[in-house]
Amino acid sequence: MYNDKTTIALKVIIKICYFALAVAAIILYMLQFLGMHGTKAIYGVEEKYFVVLYTFLLSLPPGYVALAFIDKLLTVVRKNEVFEIKTTKYLDKISYCCLAASVVSLAAVVASVVLRIDTYVVLFVMLLLAELFMALLLKVVKKIFAKAIELKEENDLTI
Repeated sequence: MYNDKTTIALKVIIKICYFALAVAAIILYMLQFLGMHGTKAIYGVEEKYFVVLYTFLLSLPPGYVALAFIDKLLTVVRKNEVFEIKTTKYLDKISYCCLAASVVSLAAVVASVVLRIDTYVVLFVMLLLAELFMALLLKVVKKIFAKAIELKEENDLTI
């Protein structure tokens, strides 16, 4: 049986991430109302760096959706229903969220190159590669789970 304390700890971490993403979304959204000139006066930020802020704002929805599916996946694990079809569906949807976030990171890389924000290009490329790697890894794990479910169903039919 899976360690129930670990599942509870992971659920608490996910709830903290929900809160942190909500706070980040509110802060990034409020920066937009200050306007580029008002923020420059307050923080000394140049206008071209707002592209970086907006790309992070665009990557929040896939992050929220991925967290929701991770939460559902942990619920499935807690109920000991790991080898079910819904597990593969959740893994597939989480991988698509990683792919969507990587598209946003690709846009950030392109915007950083066009606007000559050289400081963040390497960071965005690393983030892009990490998101693509996670999407690929989750797709492979999904295929493994699909095969395991198929073998389990075959085994259940065997006398």
